[in-house]
Amino acid sequence: MRRVLIVAGLVLIGLGLALYFTLSRTEVSRSLAQGKPVRILWALRLLPQDPPDLAVAITLLPRGEVHFLLIPGTLAVPTQSGWSTLSAVYAAEGLKGWGQRLSSLLEFPFLWAVEVGPGDWDKLLERAGGVVVRLEERLIYREEAGGLSLDLPAGEQLLFGQDAREFLAYGVRGAGDPAIPLVAGFFRDLLDRIWAKGKSVLPSLQMDKTWEIREFWRRALSLPEEKVALETLPIVAEDSRLMPDFVNVRKLEGRVVLGRSFLTRDEVKVVVLNGTRERFLATKVAGWLSARGFKVVGVGSADRSDYTKTFLVVGKNGEEKASLLRQVLPKDLVVTTAQAFGMEKLGGWPTGADLVLVIGAGFEVGG
Repeated sequence: MRRVLIVAGLVLIGLGLALYFTLSRTEVSRSLAQGKPVRILWALRLLPQDPPDLAVAITLLPRGEVHFLLIPGTLAVPTQSGWSTLSAVYAAEGLKGWGQRLSSLLEFPFLWAVEVGPGDWDKLLERAGGVVVRLEERLIYREEAGGLSLDLPAGEQLLFGQDAREFLAYGVRGAGDPAIPLVAGFFRDLLDRIWAKGKSVLPSLQMDKTWEIREFWRRALSLPEEKVALETLPIVAEDSRLMPDFVNVRKLEGRVVLGRSFLTRDEVKVVVLNGTRERFLATKVAGWLSARGFKVVGVGSADRSDYTKTFLVVGKNGEEKASLLRQVLPKDLVVTTAQAFGMEKLGGWPTGADLVLVIGAGFEVGG
C-alpha cells in the first residue's frame, strides 16, 4: 500500500511539474514577462442567423490590469473597396478578416480571435447569474428584417439567454450608438458578476479550449475587480455612418497600454490678448493657432498696449497644456501663473480657458 501511495504521489508531482512548465512556456507568460500586453478578440454573434454584432477587445496588461473595449459591428472601417461596416466585413471575409481590420484600426495585434456564438454566450450568462439592466421606461423595439423583438417593462430586469442577447443587439443596432448607458451598463454588470463568481466561470470563458486561453483567463480572474476597466471605442457620426474617432482611439491606446493620457492640441483652450499697438494682432495670432489645432476660446485686448514681453499665463492644472502650446511659440516668452501675473487687472480668469496668451512687442509666429 505504501508503495502504491509513493507511486501515486510521484505521478501527481510529475503532472504538477508538467503543468507548471507548460504554463510557464505559454505566449501569455512570455509576453507579460517581457512587459508586453496580451490581447484576445471576441466576435460576439448575438443572433444565430446574423454576423457578429459586437467586437470585444480584451487586454491583459503586465501591470496587473485587464481592459475590455467594446466595438460595435455597425462601425465603418476602411477596406479595399471603400468603407464598410465590421458586420459586412465579417460576412465577406470571416473571422480572420474581422480580426485583421480591427488590428489595423487599433494598431495592435491579437494573439487569438474567437467567435462567441449564441450558445457560448448564453452559457456564460447562465454561469454568471444573468445580467441586470435598468430601464427608465418600457422598451419596445421591432426589427422585422433581423427578427429582433423586444418588449421589456420599466425598472430593473434580470436577463438570461435570448432576452439578454436581443437587448444587447438593440443597444448596438437600434440605438445606433454603442456608448449609450444601456450597452455599457450591461457589460459593467456582467463583468461585476463574472469577477464575483471568480474561477467558477472559467469553463465558460475558455471558448477556445487551449492552454493559452485558459492561462489568459486564469491570470485575468486572479486580479481584483477594481483592476477591471471597461470602455467603448471612441466614435463619431459622419454621413449617417459610425466612424472611428482616430485621435481619441490613439489616446485610448496610450492610456490603456502606458497608463497615462496624452494631450492633443484640440484640448488646449487659449485666450489671446493683444498687449501692443499693432492692430488685429490678436486675431492674426488666434487664426495661426487655430490652424495648428489649438482651440481659441477668446480674442481681445489686454489691459494696456505697451507690453514689452509676451506672457503665457497658466490656469489651474494647466501646466501640461502650457507645455504643448509652448512647442509652437517663440522661446523668449514668459510663462507665469495666474496669481503671479495678476489676472484681476484683466477682469479675472476668462471662463472656459486653460491658458491666456498676452502678446507683447516683437512677438512673431512661424510659418
